Amino acid sequence: MRPDRLLVAAFVVLVSTAIVGFSTGNTGASFTSGTTNPTNSWNTVNVQPPAAQNAAVSVSGGTVNLSWAATPTAPNGHTITYLVLRNGAQIGTTASLVYSDTPVADGTYSYTIQTKIAQGAGFFTSGNSVAQNGKSDRTAPAMSATCNGAACVAWYNATVAVAVNGNDGAGVGMGTATTNVDGAGAATSAAPRSVNVSGQLASHGVVYSGADAAGNTSGNTTLNFGIDLTAPTAATAVGGGPGSQNGEIALTWTKGADALSGVANQTIHRTNAVGACPAVSLANYPNATVVLATAASATITGLVQNSKYCFYVTTTDKGGNATDSARSGLLTSN
Repeated sequence: MRPDRLLVAAFVVLVSTAIVGFSTGNTGASFTSGTTNPTNSWNTVNVQPPAAQNAAVSVSGGTVNLSWAATPTAPNGHTITYLVLRNGAQIGTTASLVYSDTPVADGTYSYTIQTKIAQGAGFFTSGNSVAQNGKSDRTAPAMSATCNGAACVAWYNATVAVAVNGNDGAGVGMGTATTNVDGAGAATSAAPRSVNVSGQLASHGVVYSGADAAGNTSGNTTLNFGIDLTAPTAATAVGGGPGSQNGEIALTWTKGADALSGVANQTIHRTNAVGACPAVSLANYPNATVVLATAASATITGLVQNSKYCFYVTTTDKGGNATDSARSGLLTSN
């Protein structure tokens, strides 16, 4: 054959190859084969990615569930499969429209889906679907509880509103909280969950736990506190006499008591110098001295020498209930 005809033939082959490449390129598909001329390799195939990829769903154990709508590509007798890519690298192949992935570590990952159609000895692969981020989360939330909007303490003197919530850190976010009050049975609702605990009892128990939006569950934590609705008995026999130093009164009394939570403290209230003892009230007895719960006497200092004062004692239990004693008589300072 003449050299000029050989050049023409070579040019025709190159143009034909370019046309095939251009056609498949327009469809967003690429062709892969182990041979240079597989059967039907000159037929272009319109291979498109899935019509849509749904939002990824995080479930417990770090698994991310993926789903998508089928490709608009007509199968034309070909087998359609889907390639699943995580952060651009293929991690699986499936003939269905769903796939579950469990990365080795918690974190956020980008997922895309490609359509694959066999063609002769090779196959056509579409471009990527629109990416969807999915979060792998196998870490349970850290749960906590508050009482009446603040840190819980040992004793209360009224109904307690317990709120249970959790912190899921870098996870998918909180889901539910579960409480069981005094063994009455577990109840679950969206976090934060609030329950009212009432009734006089030395130790109420609130067992609580939680789960994040992926379903990872925490262990149980038990919160205990008491509710004391009964005020302590009053201190009695409040009296005394001059102290050992000028400007002092040595005060004595009989302690009050509390059978449930116990006495937390006692407060001595006194008047300014007076000629007669007024009624018991904070306004009439503006000076306060807190003493130990076990005390039954105290020396009041800083008084005007040879002046008369009146006193009463408030007994407060650990729940916050308080009882005032009767007032003393007029007591003269040294």
